[in-house]
Amino acid sequence: MGDLIFSSWGGAVLDSRQGTATADDVTLPKALASGTPVNGLMGWDGLAVWGADVDPLDMARAYAAGLVENSCGQCVPCRIGSKVIHDALERICQGQGAAADVDTVAKLAGRLREQSMCDLGQSCGKAFLSLVEHFREELDQAVAAKTVVPRGSYRVKVTAPCISACPAHLEIPTYVEDVKKGRFAESLDLIRRDNCLPGTVGRVCVRPCEFNCRRQNVDGPIQIKFLKRFVADYELERKRPTRVPKPVIDKEPVAVVGAGPAGLSCANYLARLGYKVTIFEALPEPGGMAAVGIPDYRLPRKLLQHEVHLIEDLGVEIRYDTDIGTDIPFDDLLNGDYKAVFVGVGARLGTGMRTPGEDEAREGFMNGADFLRDVSLGKEVFVGDTIMVVGGGNVAIDCVRTALRLGYKNVKLVYRRTEAEMPADKVEIRDAHAENIEFLILHNPTRLILDANNKVTGVELLKMELGEPDASGRRAPVPVKGSEFIVETDMVVPAIGQAIDLAFLPKDGVVKHNKWNEVQVEGLNKLCGVADNGVGVFAAGDCVTSPLTLIAGLAGGKEAAYQIDRFLRDGKTEALEEWVMNAFVEKLKPFDAKEDVGVPATTEPAHIHHVPVAERVQDFREAEIGFTHQEAIADASRCLRCYRMLLVATGD
Repeated sequence: MGDLIFSSWGGAVLDSRQGTATADDVTLPKALASGTPVNGLMGWDGLAVWGADVDPLDMARAYAAGLVENSCGQCVPCRIGSKVIHDALERICQGQGAAADVDTVAKLAGRLREQSMCDLGQSCGKAFLSLVEHFREELDQAVAAKTVVPRGSYRVKVTAPCISACPAHLEIPTYVEDVKKGRFAESLDLIRRDNCLPGTVGRVCVRPCEFNCRRQNVDGPIQIKFLKRFVADYELERKRPTRVPKPVIDKEPVAVVGAGPAGLSCANYLARLGYKVTIFEALPEPGGMAAVGIPDYRLPRKLLQHEVHLIEDLGVEIRYDTDIGTDIPFDDLLNGDYKAVFVGVGARLGTGMRTPGEDEAREGFMNGADFLRDVSLGKEVFVGDTIMVVGGGNVAIDCVRTALRLGYKNVKLVYRRTEAEMPADKVEIRDAHAENIEFLILHNPTRLILDANNKVTGVELLKMELGEPDASGRRAPVPVKGSEFIVETDMVVPAIGQAIDLAFLPKDGVVKHNKWNEVQVEGLNKLCGVADNGVGVFAAGDCVTSPLTLIAGLAGGKEAAYQIDRFLRDGKTEALEEWVMNAFVEKLKPFDAKEDVGVPATTEPAHIHHVPVAERVQDFREAEIGFTHQEAIADASRCLRCYRMLLVATGD
């Protein structure tokens, strides 16, 4: 590790020139995911240099060049000021600087910080102010000595807290600004660049972007999810033609296993690149767990199918009712005409509670994944008077709200911790309460009660209390001895987890998996391996990560598509530069929940509307109603455009 020169990143000043620190004291990541060493960085939280061969003055010059290139030009301090700062630093680094150049950098950095319209200029101004404050002596010496500063190797990344938090890294501030300006079609075009199911995601996304929105520190986050839904609905409701150019399909055939979010996304971007893609799907319809695991009241089936039809219109073929491993051996894909295979199967298997009575129960017991799937596919599902769903995630909430719509009169949710620890989306929990779902918190099932015919008639519950935090960071549930009691019920549905089904893969084949049944890939490359005949096998989505989110599946599929293209085009499997930099930025955590944004609280977020409870629980109609034009534009106008720029000094 090189010697520490200086670090003011995050507010803590470390300076080995004063004998106060070493390079090891810098807690910032010191390598990219690709293994490339990082010797310093400059960005929204200041600058840090721990490599002896990195010159802070040249780093600042390169940072200014990045600002000139990435400034949107909508305000004078950033549009003009960035160029003046760059030119002044360029002269200093070329040995042609004057004392006035240092003063210019200091003065304009302050104006950037105070007067820029968005956080790109404001945060870059902070970085330049840190340079002048802590390296004034070096700047003055460079001017006096007229020495030429050697140029280093750098990588620049523009991000925002919301962009970094989004698994697909959508260009959120820009598409939100398009909504603000009434440019709805342009907003949707930008979303589709990184998300092929905008209307779907605009309904069921778990909103990591909103939890990392700096406006949250003021008066509430921008309603990014519902703005995405708004522009997607705007196109559909007004029957506007989709503005996705139809590609020329002239490249090698690629097989995709699974028409869930990951598979659809991979196929979409491969088709846009010109590949002939065939998807093999075991279900009779597209969407995977998005179709059969998310009820229609949250995600209308017709909307999802419409967005999949748009992918098919690009030239993608989907073969339904085709189960790889049963109808077609996996090895047939490797030994056929396909030059690459993508595995995107979801976590379609439900898991039980491992309590006495489960294995013997013949009626009244069903895991959550199967329960939702059968309802979605129109299969007959037992409906009695009382149902008890066990779990605290989104699947559990979907199960209780679905049961209510099926006709169960008493719907109970059992969870072993408190509501505060529930991993389910707080919005979904709120909606379940509004529909009068009964929550039995701090309880855990210990056994099923069966009659002589092995039909469920009740369940024994044990009261719990919270102890010390466990590996998840939440306080662990601890049984209360002697607190068992029995509750009568007709149906018990455990919704406590899902498992990955890899039975279709041949043993000792190209695709390997770990003890959790997760497909193994080479890091960001998405590569499982290469068959003897040169066919590359890639994977992403739940089968790689275990169950995550729909947007994570879409992101993984998109990344895999570009990796497949690189593999077939260049014979390389190295991770793309964009994904490497995205992963590095995520480690820096651009969002600070304690930050004083310095903006007055003026408006609350727009609120989504709902069909009245008494009406919506009668059937599976969509429960939420999207924004009006006025609501969408008003909420988009609250965006602070929190763009930030990062410059990384690398050792390559």
